[in-house]
Amino acid sequence: MAWPDRITPTGVWLVSRAWIIEEVASRGVDPDQQAALVDELTIYEPQRQHGLRNAFIFWLVAIASAQLADAVGMPKWTGFIAALLFFLWIARELAVRAVRWRLDQLLTDTQR
Repeated sequence: MAWPDRITPTGVWLVSRAWIIEEVASRGVDPDQQAALVDELTIYEPQRQHGLRNAFIFWLVAIASAQLADAVGMPKWTGFIAALLFFLWIARELAVRAVRWRLDQLLTDTQR
């Protein structure tokens, strides 16, 4: 795996091109199809829904966790950072699921 692939972002931003290459290779795909699948998944952007609701939930949890950290005697920023890391973890999991779902779709379409 080349170093540029590890830092090259994809359409979902939280998944690198190297991760996509490894995921396609782990599926036992024909080597002739691998490059086309990797290119297709690299530009894939899943549909985004409920952005305003999600932003509201993030800020509500981030502010609440900052206040909770302050209430237990820690600096407020530690609660905010904990909430930020939590939501980044959720976003990464959703991005991985979306890319795997799209890969399954592409593999199903090529088998027909």
